[in-house]
Amino acid sequence: MNQPKFFNLSDITRRIQNILQPHIGKLFWIKAEISSGRERGGSFYCDLVETDEHGKIIAQMRCTIWSRDLARIRKRFKDHDLDLTLDDGTSVGFQCSLQFSPQYSLSLKVADADPAFALGELELKKKEILDRLKKEGLLEPNKNLFVPSLPIKIGFVTSKDSAACNDFIKTLKTSPFGFKIYIADAMVQGLQAENSVLHALDALERLNLELVVIARGGGSKTDLFYLDNEAIARKIAGYRFPVWTGIGHETDLGILDHVANRYFKTPTAVAEELVARFVEMKRHIKEAKNRFKSTWSFRTDIEEKHLVDFKNGIMQGTRKLIEAIKKDLIHMASELSAKVSQRIADEKAHISISKKVLLTAPINTVKNLYSRFSDRQARFRVSCNRQIHERNKELSAFSKRFRMDRFERRIHLERSQLIKWRDLYRRKFRTEINAHIKEIDYFLSRFRLETIMKLINRERNTLKAKLAAIKTVDPVNSLKRGFSLVYSSDGDLIKSVKKVKKQDNLKITVTDGRIITTVNNVEGD
Repeated sequence: MNQPKFFNLSDITRRIQNILQPHIGKLFWIKAEISSGRERGGSFYCDLVETDEHGKIIAQMRCTIWSRDLARIRKRFKDHDLDLTLDDGTSVGFQCSLQFSPQYSLSLKVADADPAFALGELELKKKEILDRLKKEGLLEPNKNLFVPSLPIKIGFVTSKDSAACNDFIKTLKTSPFGFKIYIADAMVQGLQAENSVLHALDALERLNLELVVIARGGGSKTDLFYLDNEAIARKIAGYRFPVWTGIGHETDLGILDHVANRYFKTPTAVAEELVARFVEMKRHIKEAKNRFKSTWSFRTDIEEKHLVDFKNGIMQGTRKLIEAIKKDLIHMASELSAKVSQRIADEKAHISISKKVLLTAPINTVKNLYSRFSDRQARFRVSCNRQIHERNKELSAFSKRFRMDRFERRIHLERSQLIKWRDLYRRKFRTEINAHIKEIDYFLSRFRLETIMKLINRERNTLKAKLAAIKTVDPVNSLKRGFSLVYSSDGDLIKSVKKVKKQDNLKITVTDGRIITTVNNVEGD
């Protein structure tokens, strides 16, 4: 076997150096992510990595930014209103050159960085977040929450000792209105901003608030991008209170501005809007007060005039009404007196006729009864005589056949029986006559003068009750109680909406006059 040939490591590194020498110092732009970054002695050391779509590192190289270049790059970023962010995972666009050392191997030296690249990466990230939120419909929920016209209880998420907090509180304190501000101290920039703001929002959500304000002062675009956070935006979208933002953007809007109920350029602008609402409401109240006073004075004058007119109308109307009622009462009294007199005369005539009838009726009755009794007595006598005669004939016939004493005894019994019948009929007719006499006495007792006067008084009381009932249902009294009578143009009383049509002219009678009106619409039950 051939023995392997060994090379010294320095030979290998020298060979690599010779190959790379034409490319050492040449500048080129590279796009990568920072990993394992650290700043030491004013210089920055890190690894630049590239990952695939699954997050797997497919390329890696050491990188160094020396202190002089780092200061120059940071100044250039400041000139573009940006902060140089060299956190792990940050995408950067560096202008580099290759460096090779036998001791430290191959590395990159950073000569410059592109602010536009950094800004573009931030804007691209911001756009991706906004697209996701819009697709999920999370840009509108907080905007749809009701904001009171005059919010008093306000939650304030900001750095407690920052200028933004002081300006916000100062603006509210200088106003003459009282606000209750619940400050939730939070970091509004840096890597801890997300957790800090979310924790502050959680704390305020447990309170009984009307509005929550998230604010911070001005700063570089890089500083402001710490609040372009998806987790905070989602929290605001599902928040139970309306959220206003004052994050210090001068030209564009942040993610939180798109999700919030309302956004402002600065915290002071938020405070000024709150104060302006109270000032505007105070102005409206003052104007309303003045309008109310003038309207009240105007209406008072009109109502006083109406009251004077009503008073005069009531006095004149009452006097006329009393005279009319008095006239009606006199007329009704005269009619009632005439009716009572006529009724009394009719009753007297009826009583006189009844008296004559009562005086003659018993006599006629007695005469009739006596005549009937006489007729019956005559008929009885004739009948008895006829029967006696027939019996005598029979007895005569029998006497020829039988013994005389026997028939005399039979005749005596028959005669006694006939006498009993005669006495019986006499008692019967006498009882009927006595009953008729009692009936006549009863009628006479009923139609005595005292009884007649009692009947007259009873009739008089009945007439008085009927008069009171007539007064109760008198339309004049109904009109006094607030009712009205509606007549057609022909003077017919309207009792149903079925008799009324559109454009009909109606006359409405109330207690103090009539109202002429035209029908615009008819509604049934």
